Amino acid sequence: MRRAVCYNAARMPSPIELIRRVILVAAEATLLYVISRLIFEWVLKAAWGRSGARRLLVGILRGPGNLLHEASHALGYLIGGYGVSRCVPCFLDAEGRGYCRPGRPWAPWARGWLATGIAAVMPLIVGAAALQMLAIWFDAGSWIRAVMRAPSLSAAVEVLEGLDWHSLETWGFIYLALSVGAELAPSDIDLKASIPALLVAGVVTAGMIVAVYEVEPLHPLRDDLDIWLGWWLSWASSVLELGIAALVVVGLPAVIVTRLTGGR
Repeated sequence: MRRAVCYNAARMPSPIELIRRVILVAAEATLLYVISRLIFEWVLKAAWGRSGARRLLVGILRGPGNLLHEASHALGYLIGGYGVSRCVPCFLDAEGRGYCRPGRPWAPWARGWLATGIAAVMPLIVGAAALQMLAIWFDAGSWIRAVMRAPSLSAAVEVLEGLDWHSLETWGFIYLALSVGAELAPSDIDLKASIPALLVAGVVTAGMIVAVYEVEPLHPLRDDLDIWLGWWLSWASSVLELGIAALVVVGLPAVIVTRLTGGR
């Protein structure tokens, strides 16, 4: 005999609350994108130059992050139902940009606009998750969480003052986090390509939430939606918040050093 389910309206979140959480995650992703672009523009581009030493420096800085960036594009195409015909990192590209090109479709759900949109936003998702893993590997979570508890420039400066600058782990984390962080933002071309897929995803998510809460036959799915979507939103928010804090911590000294050395 199937157990009856009794819904308590007082404890169930409203569809507006879930949609608000979706918007919050989208806003955090946008902030992470903006910080990443600023680091790329103010640090990596400022180090560009014609001399071999500058090109080598930029190549070293971009290397790990760009490899992850292009691999993320490839993963996005595969998820979208397409193979990958070619994936070239920036240091093997004559133009110094790096690129990833889709191959032939392999799945029945393959749609060009969908695969392109997924591939475009994957560097942001994978990059944020990579920053979280780096924080764990280099035991940097404690001082990143200190910035997350009190998100301000003064908190970031206080954390920087307390770092062990004689530790290889500190420098290793700063180098890899800076490289990954500067490359996780989609390019202008990627951003334009992702807009249709993001709009569709947003409309479908909002429509699903409203339908489950407002269409009576779907009411039994409320608990599952609240649990699974709530879990995903909480995970995404924590990863994005850590990514933002990590980029603030590693980006601040990099920007200062770049400005003090005159950029170009």
